[in-house]
Amino acid sequence: MTTRARDEIVEAAFRLFLERGYEATSLARILDTVPYSKGAVYHHFASKEALLEAVIERFFTSLLDPTDAPRPTEPVALAHRMVDDYVDAIDAVAPYASPTAYYAFLTSVAPRASEAIGAAHTASAAELAGALEPLTGSKGAARDLAHDLIALVEGTGLLAALRGVHPDRAALHAALNRALPPTSG
Repeated sequence: MTTRARDEIVEAAFRLFLERGYEATSLARILDTVPYSKGAVYHHFASKEALLEAVIERFFTSLLDPTDAPRPTEPVALAHRMVDDYVDAIDAVAPYASPTAYYAFLTSVAPRASEAIGAAHTASAAELAGALEPLTGSKGAARDLAHDLIALVEGTGLLAALRGVHPDRAALHAALNRALPPTSG
C-alpha cells in the first residue's frame, strides 16, 4: 500500500474520531469511508489502537517535532518560535477540525497518548530551559520559566478554543513578551 493510501486511512480515521469519538468509531466504519480493502488497512494497522497511534503521531507529535527546521538558540527568539510552532500546529489541523474539536479529541485520547504528550512537553521544556538559562542565571529558574511559558501558550490556546476562536498569534507573542524577563543590551 502506498504512503498516500496510508495517509488517507489516517486522515479518515482522524475525521471519524473527531466526529464520533474514538470509542464510538469502529474499524468497519473507517473501512466504509476509504477505498481500500480490510486486508489493505490491516497491512499497516494491526488494530484500531495502532491506527490511533498513527493519528496521534500525524496530528499531534509530528506537529511538535523541532527537528524539521533550524531552531533559534537565542532565548527570546526560541520562545517566540515556539509560539509560531504552536499556532502553525493548530493551522495544520484546521482543515480537519476546529481548535475546540481538536482539544476535545486530545482530551479524550489523553490516557492513551500520555507518553507521547509527556515526551513532547519534556522535550520542549528542556530545549527552552537550556536557552533561557543564560537569561535567568540558573538552571532551576530557567526550568521554571520554560514551564511557565509553555503553560501560558497552551493555556491561552485552550481558552481560545473554549471560546470557539482560533488562537491569536499576535496576542500570544505579546503575552510572551510580557512574561519574559528583560534582556540586557
